[in-house]
Order: sequence, then structure tokens, then C-alpha cells
Amino acid sequence: MLTWIASFFRPAEPASKPADLEAGFKPKPLQTATVASPTTASRPKAAPAPLPFASRTVNFVYNVFTASRPTYLWTNAKYYFNSGSTYLSGALSGLNARGLSAPASSSRSSEPAPEMVELPLHNPRPTVAASSSQVTKLDTRMRSPTPLPTPPVTPRPTGPYYTITDFIGYSPYKLRVNPYYQPVAAISEQWLDDHHVHPSARKRAGFEACNFGLLTAMCYPDADYERFRVLCDYINCLFAFDDLTDEGGLRKNGDGTKKASDIIMNALTHPFTYETEFRCGQVFSSFWGRAVELGCSPGTQRRFLEYTDLYVQAVHEQVVHRAMNYIPPLEEFIRLRRDTGALKMCFAMGEFGLNVDIPDVVFECPQIKIMEDCANDVVVLSNDIYSYNIEQAQGDTCNIIEASMKEKGFDVQAAMDYAGELVKGRIDLYTTTKAQLPSWGPKVDADVQRYLRVCEDWMTGGFHWSLESKRYFGEQVTTVKKTLCVEILPKEAPRGQIAIPDLDRAS
Repeated sequence: MLTWIASFFRPAEPASKPADLEAGFKPKPLQTATVASPTTASRPKAAPAPLPFASRTVNFVYNVFTASRPTYLWTNAKYYFNSGSTYLSGALSGLNARGLSAPASSSRSSEPAPEMVELPLHNPRPTVAASSSQVTKLDTRMRSPTPLPTPPVTPRPTGPYYTITDFIGYSPYKLRVNPYYQPVAAISEQWLDDHHVHPSARKRAGFEACNFGLLTAMCYPDADYERFRVLCDYINCLFAFDDLTDEGGLRKNGDGTKKASDIIMNALTHPFTYETEFRCGQVFSSFWGRAVELGCSPGTQRRFLEYTDLYVQAVHEQVVHRAMNYIPPLEEFIRLRRDTGALKMCFAMGEFGLNVDIPDVVFECPQIKIMEDCANDVVVLSNDIYSYNIEQAQGDTCNIIEASMKEKGFDVQAAMDYAGELVKGRIDLYTTTKAQLPSWGPKVDADVQRYLRVCEDWMTGGFHWSLESKRYFGEQVTTVKKTLCVEILPKEAPRGQIAIPDLDRAS
């Protein structure tokens, strides 16, 4: 029965078996393809096609089950064995042709391995043989792929340099930018120029290159349009006055600084009635009067005026120290720096920008005081790191780097590392203290969190702005941001006293 069923699937046998089947089939080695001649007469005759592999397989299975025709069964078994050996030998020859190691040939077959012909990859016309030069070129390209381009490396400074700490990468607080930055910053710069605060066109160009509007946008990202405009004016006024005491005519003039400080305080205390010829006093009176009109809680107004008074007193003390070439001890320096940096004023203006009314009891909380001091130290000490190069070139010693070098005997790099660790420690202390805050009720707690976000924005904004603005690194700011390497500037010639005509005329 099995024989009868299998007969339906068995192909018809030819009248006479081919001789190669009777003697045992041996596949011929492959030959290299050649280009055919245009003349049809020269074309070789096609060889008779061997029995298809599928038909041979059916016959082989049939004979296994029927156990008949042992000669034919043995012939087909030799066919499968020899075919497998042929393809295995061909594969090993291909490996050897490419310079790869391969195991030794099996000793079971004594027949020579057929010649292996290599054809080009993806040849659209397989009837045309690939030249040896083409094959070699393709194989070489496969073995030695083209390397990926190496990204450009920013060179380090060639002269003496120091490295600064990556505060942006260390800080857990992310940068935010006020959406009204660009239009309002331009208006504020024009407003300051209309008051002729800058003594020359060169000073004005240098001031505007600092991009204080960007700093304001990074530090007060939640302020609305009107309040952001006042905040931009405030930051511009603050740095205009700071430049007078740090780089301008008041840098070593204690009496002049005291006179300017008194004018500033009078302008803020009586913004709607006080008049002065000192242009910095005029712009202080202008921005603060608009802040009060927009709405500013009594607590915010009181804190801002108190902190401003501490600021101008500390600036006067710093000017006296500079004139005497005196560098205070580290602890004394840090306490003074918390006031000369004006961050307490900036935090109070953050209350104005948010239009919040936080009770005084919150600012008396020990945790809040610790966090304010930490944020203050982070901003001013990192600022000392960023600004050290231009300050040392100008001979200014009112800097945490100079103070630590004097007290601890550090060189510049060790002082940079020391100051960097101080900043990182303050960031960590701020973060841990924030988790220990008490509660003052849902509404106050929400306002406190918004106020603390101002402190965090000042830390983050200070880092980013210092590495975006040209104030501290000039045209090298992009390189410094990438490498954190600062080439030390040469010392400048000492500058004489610079007159301030509008301050001299002011009463």
C-alpha cells in the first residue's frame, strides 16, 4: 500500500538513466563567468540540466521507505555527501581568500576543493564577470571601513591658565528664562541711555555687551511684563552704580563713594520728591517710584530699603579696603561680601516681581535665613571665581580668591578649587535645609516656595549668565564655557582717579 501511494508523487523515470547517475553524481566545479561574444555562433551549447534537487530528494525518500533499488539508494546518498563537501570546501576557500583563518580540511574526502569565484556585490548584470581590480577594491573597503570624523577639539590656552568648577553641571536647579526678555531688555537699555548714565560711547558699548537684560530674565523668569520692565531697570541701575565703585571713578575714592551712597538712599526713600544731578540717583528714583506705584507690600519695601542701606555701607567699606590694599580674613570677607553683592536687595525685588506679601515671621525663621545666606554665598562667591581674571589684571584684591591665597597660602588653582568647594557646599546645605522647613499654612507656604524659587533662579541664572555674557571673559567666553580653562591676563597699568562731573555738582 505504501508503495502504491508513493507512486503518485514519484516523477516519471527516463527511459535510460544518465551515466552520471549510475556512476555516482559528482558536481562540476564552478567556472568564472565570461563576457559572451556578440556572435551567436561562438556561444557554447548549454549543458544538459541535472535532475532537479527536489525530484532527487523525493526519489531518495521513496527508496528509503521501500528499501528497494539499493544501487540507486547508494548513488543518491553519495550525491548528498559529495554536495555537502563541495559547498563546505568552497566556503573554506572563500575564507582563506580573504585572509581569515579556517580549520583544516576534512580527511574524509580526497577530492580537490573546487575553485571559488568571487563576484562583485550587488552586481546588476551577473552575467558579466567583475575584474580583479574591482574585487580587490571592494574587499579592501569592506575590511577597512572609513573612520567616523573626529569632532573638533577646543584647544586649551597656551599661556598660564587655571580651571574653574562646573557649577552648571553640579547644581540641581535648572535654568528658566522670562518670555519678555528680548523686547523689554532693549527698552530698558534705551531708557538708561536716555538718562546719559554712561560717560562715553565706549563705556556704553561695553555696558550693553554685558547683556544685563539676559541676567534679569534668567533670575526673574516668573515676573509679568510690567514688573519685568521695572526689574530690568533695577538691574541696569545696580550695575551702573557697581561699575562706578569697582572700575570707575569711585573705586578708591571713599569720600566720593559716601556721597554717592547718600544720594542713592535719598532717591529711594523719597522717589517722588527728591531731585539730584547725580544721574545714578535719578535712575534709582525712577525705577523705585514705578515699583511702588505698581504695588509693593510694606514688608517688601522695608526689606528692600534696609538691604540697600547695608549694600551702600558695605560698598563704602570695600572702597576703603581697596585704597589701603587691605584684604580682610576669610570669615570677615564672606560676611562683607554678602552685602557688597547686593543679593539681599535682589531677593527683596523678587518679592516685588512675584507680587507676594510674605509675613515677617517667615524671614525670622532660622531655616529661611540659612537658605538665604547659602544662595547669597553661591552667587557672590561664584561671581568672584568668574570675575577674578579681570580683577587681578586691574589690581583688585576684593575677591575670595585673593583672600584665600593670602590666608591659606594657596596658589591660584588651589584657591579656585577651594572657592569651588565652598560654593558646592552651600548648594548642598541649601538643598538639605529646604527639606526641613516648617509650615505657615497653605497660602503662605505656597508664597514661600515661590520666593525660594527666586533664590534658586539667582543661583542658576548667575552661573549661566557669567558664561554667556562678555562681562568677565570677553570674546573668549565661548571657549571658557567649553573648556572651563581661563588664560591669565597680564597686569594692567595703574589707573589714576577719574572725575565724575555730575556727582561733583550734586549737593
